Amino acid sequence: MNNILIIGAHYDDAELGCGGTAAKLVSQGKKVYKLTLTNNETNFNQMNIHVDAISSIIQSAKASAILGIREIVEFKPIQCCELFYNTDIMQRVERIIFDLNIDTVFMHYYDDMNQDHVEASRICKTASRHCRNVLMYHSNGYILQQQLNPTTFIDISDFIDKKLSALACYEGDHNRFNKLFETVIERNHIWGYANKVEYAEGFLPLKMLL
Repeated sequence: MNNILIIGAHYDDAELGCGGTAAKLVSQGKKVYKLTLTNNETNFNQMNIHVDAISSIIQSAKASAILGIREIVEFKPIQCCELFYNTDIMQRVERIIFDLNIDTVFMHYYDDMNQDHVEASRICKTASRHCRNVLMYHSNGYILQQQLNPTTFIDISDFIDKKLSALACYEGDHNRFNKLFETVIERNHIWGYANKVEYAEGFLPLKMLL
């Protein structure tokens, strides 16, 4: 892993699923990039969830700076909740992968309840087909018919504080019901316990070339 791209449907997905891993890879001298596919704007009146695009961009920049990752800002995002697989957006992502000589992609788990996450996974699976390593992460708390059962883990014990600081950049309803961030950290703690470390992030590889 030398040139790594973390792709999220929304601005906080990268930090939720891979924040500790990103900070660890940066500390090892790796080039880590972040790409967000939608503008994150959310108005879910039934659940009283509201997130605006401008504040999401500002908060994402702060979080990326804390983790030391390079955010790709030239990409024109899709309207949140309107992300669907199509050749145009897939090739836009693929072009970034080739231009940056990306060898490793972290992407959404395919079996998700969030429509943007599902479509992002479809897009990334095709766009990253020539990469050496493709790993899937989970960034929310939905109960799924087929849960993500990670088989690859990265020890983030020394970088959990950076992950927490990065998540703290996101305000308001980014932290769904004031519980999402806490729940993700608890999951990292559980995965850490299972691996005899304090905290770990878990991934399900589509492929890895060792």
